[in-house]
Amino acid sequence: MLLGVNAVPSYSIVAVSVNDTETFQKYVDGHQGTLDKYNGRFLVASPDFEAIEGSWPGQIVVVHEWPDRDSFHRWYDSDEYAPWKKMRFSSATANVILVDGLPIDPV
Repeated sequence: MLLGVNAVPSYSIVAVSVNDTETFQKYVDGHQGTLDKYNGRFLVASPDFEAIEGSWPGQIVVVHEWPDRDSFHRWYDSDEYAPWKKMRFSSATANVILVDGLPIDPV
C-alpha cells in the first residue's frame, strides 16, 4: 500500500514483560509473516532501553510502523495473528498503545 499526500502512518508501541522465555521466543521467531500481509514492520524490538523520565512498564520495547490505524487493527484481529497472539498472552504481558505519526510529504 502506498502512502498518499499527507498520509499519516501509525505506530504501535509495546512494553513487554516476559514470564515464559521459551514460548515467547517461539512467538518472536514465528509471527513476523503476519505483519507483512498488513504492511506492518518492526522499527524497534529491544530489551536495551533507558527510561529518562518516569518508569517503563516492561522489559522489552517494541515499535511497529503501520500505514494507518486500520492496518494495525486488521492485523491484530486477523485469523493469521490469532494463534500467535494466544501464544504471546500465555508467555508475556504487554501494554500496547497506538499513535498516529506526523503527515508524510510525498517524495
